[in-house]
Amino acid sequence: MRERSSKSVSYDSDEDNDLSRDNIIVEHENGFNCYYEALDILGTGLASTVRKCIEKSSGIEYAVKIVDISTEKQTAYEAARLKEETLSEIEILKLCSDHESIIEMHDFFETPTFLFAVFELAPQGELFDLLNKSVRLSEKKVRNIMTQLFDGVAYLHTLNIVHRDLKLENILCINDTRVVISDFGFAKQLKKGETLRDLFGTPGYLAPETLKCQMYENHPGYGLEVDDWALGVIMYTMLAGHAPFYHRKQLMMMRMIQEGKFEFLKDQWENVSSHAKDLISKLLVVDISSRLTSQKALEHPFMTFEGTLKRRKSLRYGTIEEVILIKKKKDLKQLFKVAILAAKFLHRIRNGYLFRKSYTKEELRKRPYRSKEIWHEAEAVSFAIYGHWVNRGFFYSRDMLFANKPKPKMVRA
Repeated sequence: MRERSSKSVSYDSDEDNDLSRDNIIVEHENGFNCYYEALDILGTGLASTVRKCIEKSSGIEYAVKIVDISTEKQTAYEAARLKEETLSEIEILKLCSDHESIIEMHDFFETPTFLFAVFELAPQGELFDLLNKSVRLSEKKVRNIMTQLFDGVAYLHTLNIVHRDLKLENILCINDTRVVISDFGFAKQLKKGETLRDLFGTPGYLAPETLKCQMYENHPGYGLEVDDWALGVIMYTMLAGHAPFYHRKQLMMMRMIQEGKFEFLKDQWENVSSHAKDLISKLLVVDISSRLTSQKALEHPFMTFEGTLKRRKSLRYGTIEEVILIKKKKDLKQLFKVAILAAKFLHRIRNGYLFRKSYTKEELRKRPYRSKEIWHEAEAVSFAIYGHWVNRGFFYSRDMLFANKPKPKMVRA
């Protein structure tokens, strides 16, 4: 673990003691408030709240997860179980949070009613939020993210730790280039030869063997390989903009997962390299003995290849190669459209730069439509603002937005 000094106060001593991060449990009711100032709320759960906080001694901002283990809103059994699960998560993090791709636990405080776990702050939020903004990520961006995830998961697996809940929401963005694995609530360190049968995780990321454990009593259980499957789901989702296994009926989705049934639709994947698709295909394998491990994935050609990326198509005109292909196919109609667009483009350059006219503000106020170019620009801006009012269906057109129609006469009853 990355070592740091931490000071704490105990009941039987008023003196400050230096503690390593391996022994940072503080048994003082005001321990957290002695060293940190709680700020804005970042998120809330059923029995926990995540806040931004600032360390008083250094001025560095962190995130603190505050877990309520009191019996005011839950039974004594529920409170005891929540405390046990949280402490188990902390113990797992003590073993692995020294890795660069795993969320760093900075401090931990325990009181009779609350647990305070202080983590490094992720200012850019979840990977899920990033994907929501951009829908898809470039191969270069995906390669950078997956390198860190494969490296982090491979490290966990060397410690025999299985995460069991890897998903976009549990990957945090520290900055533009660095991501970390978080939320170790379902993580468990396996003993030699041990397998699990519990149903933990998020439906769309569950591995086939996890589901089969619930269906067959004689199933041998699952192990570390479920994390490799989840990474395949994450990689697919980042490149496609949607999950590989989805159906509005959850039963059908579960069947798709168990059969490993997914596809690379041409309109979504034609500009994605074959190396990327091959890596995903080797991660989303039902047979765990054939599934690629995170360590092996780091050696895959997609992760090591730095060659020329496939050219992206223009959304409207296509590439020059496509135009040549059209010519070879004698598609005269398409070539004619390209020629017209080119002519319009040259015409606009000529009129816009060689014969541009200037108008004063007074002229524009008196005669705003004297210039055809300004008229068109005003119309375009108006439509950009109010265009969402127009239903672009069969019975509607853009012209209706600007049409002047007589008002219907009001008829008295």
